[in-house]
Formats: sequence, structure tokens, C-alpha cells
Amino acid sequence: MPSLIIIAIPVLVVLSLLANMWFTMALKRQRRQLQEAHQKVDELSSTVSGLCSAAVGVDKRVIRLEQKGRDLEHRQESFETQKHSDRPYGEAIQLVHRGATASRLVEELGLSHSEAELVVMLHSMEKTG
Repeated sequence: MPSLIIIAIPVLVVLSLLANMWFTMALKRQRRQLQEAHQKVDELSSTVSGLCSAAVGVDKRVIRLEQKGRDLEHRQESFETQKHSDRPYGEAIQLVHRGATASRLVEELGLSHSEAELVVMLHSMEKTG
């Protein structure tokens, strides 16, 4: 029996060394995978930070564009209102240059009689003078 113990001890030592080597390699593999995972997390964190910064910049640009759109819409409405209020007079002047009378301006453009007479008087003078 002592010879069996003498043989078993070296075999156990060799098996222990092999198991130790296997666990060491597994531990190194796990550490490498953990390090790779940390690198990926760092890369993703950096990417998310960049995206957040970009989103803030885009948000600011969108707000500015929306404000510009509202300003342009307001300006266009003002322009259209002014255009509509000036339109009868501009059209009246053109009609007078083509020989229209005050009564025609009243009928076609809805000007008051005194407005029509004033336009005819002012702009028929331009035509003759």
C-alpha cells in the first residue's frame, strides 16, 4: 500500500498543477474579457456623451429655426395686410394712368368718392405734366 501512496502523491501533485494552470488561464481569459468590456463601456459612454452634446446643439438650432419661422410668418402676415391695404390705391393709380374716371374707381375698387377723385386729380396730373 505504501507504493500506491508513493505513486498517488505525484499524480495528485501533477493533477493539482494542471488544474492550477487551467484555472490560471481561465482567470487570464476572464480578465481580458473584462478589460475588453470596460473598453467598450468607455467607448459607448463617450459616444453617448457626444450624442447628448450634439442633441443639445440641434435642440438650440431647432429653437432658433422655429423662432425665425414665427418671425417670418409674422412679417409675411404684416406684408400681406399692408399689401391688401395698399392694393386698391396702387390699382387705382394704374387705372387712372389708363384713363379711368373717379366713378369707375368707386365701382371697381370700392374707394369712397372723395378718395377716387383725389387719386384721379393727383395722378391724372402726372400723366399730363
